Amino acid sequence: MKKIIFIIVLALAAGPALAKKKPVMPSERAVYHNNQGISYLNMNDLDRAEFEFKTAIELSPDYAEAYNNIGVVYKTKGQFEQAVIYFKRVIEIDKNYASAYNHLGATYLAQGKVDEAIKKINKAIRKQPTSADAYYNLAVCYLEKTRRDPSKSYVKFSEAYFKKATELNPNLKIVHTELAQMYRTLGDYEHAVIRYRLALEDDPHDISTWLKLGNLYLEMKEPFKAQNTFLKAVEINPDSAEAHQQLGLFYHNEGRNEDSLTEFEEVIKLQPISEAAYYKVGTINLNMGNYEKAMASLKQAMEINPNFADASYNLGLVYIKSGQTNEAIRQWEHTLIIDSKHARTLYNLGNTYNYVGEKKKSAEKLCKFISLGVKELVAETETAKRIVLSGGGCP
Repeated sequence: MKKIIFIIVLALAAGPALAKKKPVMPSERAVYHNNQGISYLNMNDLDRAEFEFKTAIELSPDYAEAYNNIGVVYKTKGQFEQAVIYFKRVIEIDKNYASAYNHLGATYLAQGKVDEAIKKINKAIRKQPTSADAYYNLAVCYLEKTRRDPSKSYVKFSEAYFKKATELNPNLKIVHTELAQMYRTLGDYEHAVIRYRLALEDDPHDISTWLKLGNLYLEMKEPFKAQNTFLKAVEINPDSAEAHQQLGLFYHNEGRNEDSLTEFEEVIKLQPISEAAYYKVGTINLNMGNYEKAMASLKQAMEINPNFADASYNLGLVYIKSGQTNEAIRQWEHTLIIDSKHARTLYNLGNTYNYVGEKKKSAEKLCKFISLGVKELVAETETAKRIVLSGGGCP
């Protein structure tokens, strides 16, 4: 629901005065405080914005716009019940104030009251047919209805309302990204790319959209375009840990370990407490045979997050590959304390116990592994069954 809040705030700053209001003239001083509140709201200083809007109301008790703006503040804070009170008050003052109906509908949507939200937003559109924000919110409502009941798809409604929103306001970037995501989910990659590109025309420096486009190219099996897109994100903001991480993941999947390592080390510089980055650096070094470096990075990942089961498992692999069998056993037993159903740990630990001659412990671990029925580990399951059968079967 944050996206809805974002677009509403933009609309507020751009033109709440477009709504049709009764000719209730607030005092000049009330208008001043309302405008001050809008400035604070655009800076996300919600407490000061709330104070200024309430001051405006104190000066002009029937100032509909100020009530509307306080409602937006409460909605942005997640205080939905309070927001509803203020939006309803706006409607009491001026039944033709379209923005209040739209905001009220968006608030109902945030509360999960989708059908009520649709009714209010439709009313906003009847009051103000040129409201791009209202069409956007209506489209999101129908996406939510589809999410709740996929058997009754409302995607076509969402698509139509998103497109209407962009017709009314071609520079509404968030609508382009929502349409792109919807097309992506439907497998309509061509139109998804078009919408991401339109969003980037509106905001060429939006890192998140560049990264989404890069991941879309990966789904489309176009790695060259994906790489260029991730590189573009890093070029735009070299201090974006997320951009370096996505580029690192790309290189890792392409088998370019050195390049991947460089990117994840950059992530660590930017985010020294990134357990995921330390894990990736450790895993890449493990794959490259740099066991001391792998051990140091994986231990750091676990220091940041002691319950990081995959890091603990890979640390066990480091010990095994370094010839430290007993350390590997201890590490994997610790992994199972973190996650008793960690399949690869159960399999490797069972195999290791079998190797050192502890058949009972081996059967215990391997039987539990077999019981998990992990489809991705078919070959390992067959190996586990042979080892267990050779020892007389599961207990």
